[in-house]
Amino acid sequence: MNAIAFVGGGTGGHLYPGVALAERARERFHGCRTLFVRTSRAVEDHVFEGLDLETMTVEIRPPGNDLGGWLRYSREASRAQRKILGALQDGFDLVFGLGGYASLPGILAARLSHIPVILLEQNGVAGRANRLLAPFVDAVACARPESEFPLARRRKVTGNPVRRGVLEAARRRASLARHTRGRTRRTLLVVGGSQGAQGLNQSIRQALPSLLEFREKIYWIHVTGDADKHSMEKAYRTDAWDAEVHAYSPELPALMARSDLVLGRAGATTLCELAVMGLPSVLVPYPHHRDEQQRLNADVLVHAGGAHLIAENQLNADSLRAVFRDVLLAPERLQAMGESAHRLARPDAADAILDLALDVSDRCPSASVSSC
Repeated sequence: MNAIAFVGGGTGGHLYPGVALAERARERFHGCRTLFVRTSRAVEDHVFEGLDLETMTVEIRPPGNDLGGWLRYSREASRAQRKILGALQDGFDLVFGLGGYASLPGILAARLSHIPVILLEQNGVAGRANRLLAPFVDAVACARPESEFPLARRRKVTGNPVRRGVLEAARRRASLARHTRGRTRRTLLVVGGSQGAQGLNQSIRQALPSLLEFREKIYWIHVTGDADKHSMEKAYRTDAWDAEVHAYSPELPALMARSDLVLGRAGATTLCELAVMGLPSVLVPYPHHRDEQQRLNADVLVHAGGAHLIAENQLNADSLRAVFRDVLLAPERLQAMGESAHRLARPDAADAILDLALDVSDRCPSASVSSC
């Protein structure tokens, strides 16, 4: 592999698996060029901040639900496709589609350029863009076996790749755990995904004054998203909680390594990272997906014994008090949940996907898509 392009994104959950693959590809294939075709959304600025990765920006926004939005999206996608077509003439061997509305113009450009395409599907319930595009690409790499693509040419369950930083943090966390047994004060990490989670933040903010009996027993690390940073800082400060608050942190794996328990959303990438880290969690799925994507993601970890599930409308002082008493401050329960989560880990997922990429490239020489 001499050059690989990654198209799509819009959220950290879509982009981080691509980052993990790019890191591993550059390790396996000396001198391999990796290019990310990204949008200008602020969350993507956060993802790529400090990373030595080549990016190209296209202006394309979500289509929305009305006709006007789709017409605007069509115009932007057409312009993006022309720009990407130019970039792909520079000798790319393969294109990975990362999912989301932003992946469409890049995948169409790859097809027109006779470059093999593999889609990455992070969720148990396949995303709308991936369902639409699966029949027109060479393979789909699925994180979980229940992801269905009946019209796909080829489908392989590979697991969801995690970044080098997560693998390194998992080793640090295992080492830290051996030296910190017996602590009575626990660290709780709250994270709502790459963009934060306002509903989750609001529930915690309202619950804090009723949980003061735990104030000396819990240290909070809270990644809020940009909108809620100041209000959460004020809430912790008002009741004298010991907490550190971040709008966003590029060092999230390091924060996870310091934590005893994670309270957060159930994005597929997050769950794979929790499994690799062997980190127990309390999952509060995003409640507004029509296909209940995050709840179904969470069910896998919950049924394995690695996580506890709370619906967002039930996240309050009473449910948090039960979590603190029965999970966070119960060392044996924490350890058992962490071990259960770790049994689901796929630290070799990036290699499995790159093996698939090599096979697809061998079967689909760039001179002729018809041979695929």
